Amino acid sequence: MVDARKLYTEAEREQIRQALQVAESTTTGEIVCAVASESGRYDRAEGIVGFAFGLVLLGLLHSFHSGGPGSWGGAQPLSLAWEVGVLCFGFLAGNLLSSWFPTLRTPLVSRGEMEEETVRAAWSVFCSRRLASTVERGGLLIYFSLFERRVVVLADQGALEALGQPGVQQVREAAISSLRQGKPLQAMLDSIACAGRLLGEKLPCSQGGGENELADELVILHPRP
Repeated sequence: MVDARKLYTEAEREQIRQALQVAESTTTGEIVCAVASESGRYDRAEGIVGFAFGLVLLGLLHSFHSGGPGSWGGAQPLSLAWEVGVLCFGFLAGNLLSSWFPTLRTPLVSRGEMEEETVRAAWSVFCSRRLASTVERGGLLIYFSLFERRVVVLADQGALEALGQPGVQQVREAAISSLRQGKPLQAMLDSIACAGRLLGEKLPCSQGGGENELADELVILHPRP
């Protein structure tokens, strides 16, 4: 799993901060950028991995305990306590392993579940960062989720009415285009520039910009919101 804390250097974060200042200088809108290592916990997938790991351990224990020559063939049958203990240990170990190594649970997570968790997490950031509390209701969130490989753009009522869904989608596509080329910094800068241009056209302000209501620093979320 890519660590959101390591995606951008300090110099690149400063570039993003400056880009936000430039984008907001011609609009009453407020733009917040966030990047998360992952958006969902995916407990169901981790539970399946844990259960499978527990069954494998239990099967291995049985094969060693009652195998052929050189094994424990003459031993007494395993007690119920041993079997339950091994199964529980395997379940917990499998859960931890799939949490540390997301590739173990990735095949068990559907695209729909990833989409749902990413949007949910983005709304959580939208609310916690007060994007719904700006004076002109022109808040716009650009949210990258690295494990899910998803980009979500959310707009407050004023920004959504001004841009429309096509405008919001345009900001998202600006990011996706560079991400597909493996350029996360350019993706963030492109989406900021696009958002600033569209908001400047639809929600303009006097020269010099309006009051900066929200901080311009990139929001880093690890492992998840």
